[in-house]
Amino acid sequence: MKKYLSLLIVFAFFVDFASAATPITEEKAWTETYAVGTSTPLLEISNIWGGVRVRTGKVGEIIVSVTALRTAPSEELFHMSLQRINLDIEADSNGVSILVGDRNNRWNQMDRCRGCRVDYQFDIVVPPDSVIDVGTVMDGLVDVSGVTGVVSASNVNGSISVEKIENCASINNVNGLIKVSYTKAPVNDCDIQTVNGNITLNIPDNTSLDVTADLFNGEIESDFPVDSLSLPATVEHVVKDGRNRYRIQQLSGVRIGAGGPTYSIASINGDVRIRRN
Repeated sequence: MKKYLSLLIVFAFFVDFASAATPITEEKAWTETYAVGTSTPLLEISNIWGGVRVRTGKVGEIIVSVTALRTAPSEELFHMSLQRINLDIEADSNGVSILVGDRNNRWNQMDRCRGCRVDYQFDIVVPPDSVIDVGTVMDGLVDVSGVTGVVSASNVNGSISVEKIENCASINNVNGLIKVSYTKAPVNDCDIQTVNGNITLNIPDNTSLDVTADLFNGEIESDFPVDSLSLPATVEHVVKDGRNRYRIQQLSGVRIGAGGPTYSIASINGDVRIRRN
């Protein structure tokens, strides 16, 4: 997912919607079911415009529902977009990988269709233990819930909501909120980064974590008592709304509970809130 993200961002900002011609639009929707031979298949989605929603279903299949709204400034460019902006789908018994564009990175072919756009809304049903790696770039939400496998998610110009999970690997956002909630204490390391957005972690009472935080303009506020690690940490104990809170400022290393997996958190212009479930 990360290897496509920077290319998608560059491409998105080249798009020019200014045109005197009457825009051409077309909307389609379809559903495909893919058989998978493992209880822990991989779902990978790299979207440009639009959102990604993932929920859990039964073992043995991934159900992909797509709504596509295609727009172009002129009829000529609309027909060009039909050739150059489509879904590249790879599916086998191990999972499903969906890329908007060209898996061979021929992004210049898409850029020539100036002002063309296809908003893909993905609604996916996966086996509960699936490994998830999904993201979008423009004007969409990333919404994952109920998955017990490891989750990675990314977004630009939209929020990320990853709810009722057990573990994450990487959550990255630009210009949007991040919310992550857990059904039980996580056991894997996770990297969480955001620019211009707050991060909220909802974790169970029995959670133990080591948190390394690099905050440029923000603070960490924790419902849990924390201990300083070897990194410098300024910890302030306050009572707010009748609850004990622990604020951690600047570059810091703190331990929650007995310590455990490491959560690396970086934020520019955003606060980090660690809440009890």
